[in-house]
Amino acid sequence: MSAGFTRRETAPDGARLRVGFWPAEGERGQVVLLPGRSEFLEKYEETIGELRERGFCVWAMDWRGQGLSDRALADRRKGYIDDFDSYLRDLAWFVDTFVASRRAAPTCVLAHSMGGHVALRAVLEAKIAPDRMILLAPMIELPLSRCAAASVRWLTAFATGFGLGGRYLPGTGPRAAERAAFEGNPLTGDRGRFDRTRAAVSANPAVALGGPTFGWLDAALRSIDRLRAAVAARPETCPILVCVATDERVVSIAAQKAVCAALPRCECVEIPDSRHEILMERDDRRALFWREFDAFLS
Repeated sequence: MSAGFTRRETAPDGARLRVGFWPAEGERGQVVLLPGRSEFLEKYEETIGELRERGFCVWAMDWRGQGLSDRALADRRKGYIDDFDSYLRDLAWFVDTFVASRRAAPTCVLAHSMGGHVALRAVLEAKIAPDRMILLAPMIELPLSRCAAASVRWLTAFATGFGLGGRYLPGTGPRAAERAAFEGNPLTGDRGRFDRTRAAVSANPAVALGGPTFGWLDAALRSIDRLRAAVAARPETCPILVCVATDERVVSIAAQKAVCAALPRCECVEIPDSRHEILMERDDRRALFWREFDAFLS
């Protein structure tokens, strides 16, 4: 990624977090790009280029615990966070310290999956105040039945309470994107972009992240409760566009649509035949997203 920079900056609690910035000619605004769980800045090189071609400079950050930002556990492959409030504090610090320095330009948050969850909470709780926000397959809730959700909540709270928060969830482990199989994957139907992510991890194994831990899932479920409460309060927000992937197997589609119905300035559009990672999908699916993006920001 050229004509910009990535560097590690020190957050208020001492954690070193990687931030990035890429300028654009004839700047018409700025986009704060927030990735999902396990992702890293290099994965969005194509998207950053497309945003810059549209005249948007781009800010981005590796969440703590992934990418080249500091990780809490000695085993770097374990996906862990103590509390999603740590993500919210990091986002507020990032926006206040860096993005706000160019506040003259209209600011849009573009956030995927877990990044969409954090961004929506941050807006609803007045931690950040962008001019517009676009959420791609946001993690509003996990796709669990009521009975399954209750069991998962009990198990994760029990495991975390007994000091097992740093252990992988059953069925997961250190396996990362460089070893994942394309066939049957829930993320994208585009083989080229899938392989490109694998290659990026192989080229720099330091960005690799394995499965989530009990601690991460416990923190996610607690944050989902807080998000649900914040949405129920129906606060006034900036205009929000939620893009729903119709072939979704990672997060709840119903919860995404419920948020759009509950918030007065929230619009919902479907990207048909798209899996979870809309920006990593086939060209024709991505073209549908960019059409919605351009219309929303025109």
